[in-house]
Amino acid sequence: MQSTLTHNTILQRVPNLHVQIESSNHVHILMGGKSILLGPQGLAVLEAFAHPTSLGEALKIFQARGAQHWMDVTSTIVTLCRAGVLRDPAQAQSAIAPDAAGFGSVPIHVAMLNDRRRTASFLAGIAEVVRPGDVVVDIGTGTGILAVAAARAGAAHVYAIEASAISEVARAVFEGSGMADRITLLGGWSTEVDLPKRADVLVSEIIGNDPWGERVLQVTQDAKKRMLKPSARFVPSRIHVFGLPVSVPHGELMKRTVTAETLDHWQAWYDVDFSPLAEMARHAVHAQFSLKPHLAREWKRLSEPVLLAEVEFNTLRDLTIDQTSSVTAAAAGELNGWLVYFELTVGPTTTLSTHPDLADESNHWRSPVFLFGEPLSVQPGDLFVIQYQWGVMGRQSEVRLVS
Repeated sequence: MQSTLTHNTILQRVPNLHVQIESSNHVHILMGGKSILLGPQGLAVLEAFAHPTSLGEALKIFQARGAQHWMDVTSTIVTLCRAGVLRDPAQAQSAIAPDAAGFGSVPIHVAMLNDRRRTASFLAGIAEVVRPGDVVVDIGTGTGILAVAAARAGAAHVYAIEASAISEVARAVFEGSGMADRITLLGGWSTEVDLPKRADVLVSEIIGNDPWGERVLQVTQDAKKRMLKPSARFVPSRIHVFGLPVSVPHGELMKRTVTAETLDHWQAWYDVDFSPLAEMARHAVHAQFSLKPHLAREWKRLSEPVLLAEVEFNTLRDLTIDQTSSVTAAAAGELNGWLVYFELTVGPTTTLSTHPDLADESNHWRSPVFLFGEPLSVQPGDLFVIQYQWGVMGRQSEVRLVS
């Protein structure tokens, strides 16, 4: 913490924060393995210092509603300064506090780099797409490997954008690769960053386990409007999202759902009747889990893959997906789940798929599996209808068995 805080002290929150909000509006900040508890003014204070701001200007935002409110605000600011969450802007941008869950964490980047098929596919796609003299923007550069690949492919300049603490690793990687003069690291979220010139190529590996979960649609749309030339090229250029209707094995269901067998076990173990939990689960909107795709290779599939969504990033317009598909069963079985995977067009001749048969053990993505509360028994030739949505009414991905 700075020894003295004055109205002229400039502060900014560090970028690598995870925030949990309790029902009481108290806030937990997770940073660098620490948990920091704040009162109900916590979120407002964090927002006030999203960008470099003087303490005096920030305090003007809070129209004091009495002595207690003023004490809450000022004590929250002091707590955040002492914890290193609010810092001098230069320190805030360079702060490395790797946590256990976010994209500033080392294990996540280790997993991605160990996923050789993923990384090699992106390197090949960049080599195919980037041309000598191009200006490239790499959104979510992480450790910087894709930005380095773009520079090696002949880009005149690369703008690498990263909001998390891993950006300092990227900076060192650029220097160590001899590319620091051709790669500019920009800290922050891409939607809040401006480029000095428009780019010829957008590189962005921001595809999540839920393909849309890292806001790839919103981020790409924003980049098209503000950062890219009209003729810009994309790595990846296209994403197909597929679904596999499956019979989830009984052992998996036992671990994740309330079955008659689990109710019997709990009754025997604890002498408590948990049937109300089963009733609640039955009426839940949907249940889901995720697993490494290769672990589902032996699951029974009840039809061929079903195309749920196709997005061409250069023509992207819609930020929601609402697709209803009629499916013909190809095998007999109990339809109780739906596994989602994707295929990326990374370059003109390079694709990358997380289909269970194609993803190996080093694949770092996990496939979402949506469970149906009321399984459907199907025979070959039977028709059933699936609805796949994302972003509708602000909701995350959902798969429903309509009929």
